[in-house]
Amino acid sequence: MSNMEISMAYPASKFEADNTLTNPVVLEKYQLAADIVNGVLPIVVSKVETGISVCDLCQFGDDLLTAYTEKMYKNSERGIAVPTCVSVNNLVQYFSPLAENDINLKPGDVVKIELGVHVDGYIATAAHTTIVSSNSQEPTTGKAADVVAATHFAYETALRMLRPGIRASEITRVITEVAAYFRCQPVEGTFSSPMKRFVLRAGKDIENRFLDELIVQDLEKYDFEVEANQVYQLNIALTTGDGTIKNTEYKPFVYQRDVNKSYQLKMKSARQAYAEVNANHTVFPFATRSLSSNAARLGLMSLLEHELVTAYPVMRTKLNSDLVAQFKGTVMVTAEGPVRNTRALQLPYVHSQFCIPQATTAATVLSTPEVKEIRQAKPLATVDVTFGDRRIQKEDVEMDME
Repeated sequence: MSNMEISMAYPASKFEADNTLTNPVVLEKYQLAADIVNGVLPIVVSKVETGISVCDLCQFGDDLLTAYTEKMYKNSERGIAVPTCVSVNNLVQYFSPLAENDINLKPGDVVKIELGVHVDGYIATAAHTTIVSSNSQEPTTGKAADVVAATHFAYETALRMLRPGIRASEITRVITEVAAYFRCQPVEGTFSSPMKRFVLRAGKDIENRFLDELIVQDLEKYDFEVEANQVYQLNIALTTGDGTIKNTEYKPFVYQRDVNKSYQLKMKSARQAYAEVNANHTVFPFATRSLSSNAARLGLMSLLEHELVTAYPVMRTKLNSDLVAQFKGTVMVTAEGPVRNTRALQLPYVHSQFCIPQATTAATVLSTPEVKEIRQAKPLATVDVTFGDRRIQKEDVEMDME
C-alpha cells in the first residue's frame, strides 16, 4: 500500500474493518510485529555498557528490525515504525544521532532505548530504561534508582487501569501520584496514544501530566473515556527534575512524512530525499542516518521547509543533572481489560529509598493481578547483523537546480 493510497483511497468502512481486534488476521499481524520488538529490544539493551557508541546502538537496532521484517509478508509493506532511539540522562526521546553527533556511554548513565516495527501497517512499539553499571553486583541508588523505580511503577499502574470506561484523567492523576512518591515529575509533552493500522497517533492522547494552568477548553482533551477494541502505545516518562522541557542544541534526527502535503521540489537532493522517504518509510518516522547520502540529508531540509516532513525534536529537561526514565509498551484494550502485546524486560538493578505507601490509589491498583501477555512470544530466527557495522554512504549526487 503506497502512502497516497493510504491518504486518499482508504475509506472509513475499510479503516474500521482493518482495525477490528476480533479479526484473527489483524491480531496475528499485531502479534508478529510484537514478536520482532520482543526479540530485538533485549538484544539492543544487552549491548549497553561503558564506552559503547549510541550511534552504533541505534544502527544495530534498526539493522535488526529491518532484517526481521524483511522475512515477513513479502507482498505487503512492512518495516521500521519507530527508528531506534537511545536517549541518555536528561534527554527525553528521539535521540538517534549521526556519527558526528555521537556520544559514548559512561558509568551511571540512564539509557532509554525505544523502537518499533509494523507488519502490513500493524504496529508494535516499546521502550526500556537501563543504567550503565560499573559494578553489576551492587545496586544503583540515588536519583537514578528513584526515577527508574517511579517510572516502572507508574507504567504498571497505568497498564492495569487501561481498560474500557476508565477516564484518561484518572490515569494521568495516578501517574503524577506515583511520581510524587519517588520525588519525581512526569515529563512535559509526553503521552500515551491509541494506534491504528498505519497510524501511530490515532486518537486522543493520555497525557503523563496535566498542564500547569488547565483551562476549560482543555478538559475534553484530558477527560475522555478509554474504549474497548483499541491498541495503545503506553508511554510513561518521568524525571527527577521539575518536568519542564526545552530544546537541545541538536538538530532533529527523526522525521515523518506528511502525506497530506505536496510541493513541486526543484533541488535534486530534495527529490532524492523525497523518493527515498516514499520508497522506504511512507507514513512512518525515520532516522536521518537511514538516508543514503549527505546529499539526501541536505535535501531533507528542503522537505522540512516545504512541510513535506515533520520533525521530532530532541528535547531535554531543564537541568543537566536531571535524569529521565521511560518505559513503553503496546497494549490491547479488550472488553475484558488490557492485554500486553509487548513484554516488559528485566529492570536494572536499583534500590530506591522511596516506596509507594499502602492504602493509596496506586498501591490498590498494583495489588490487582498482573496483566498477561496476549500469547507466548515466538522466538526469532538468527539473522546476519553485526554490532558496530557502520554504513558506507553512497557517493553524493549533484545538487544543482533543474
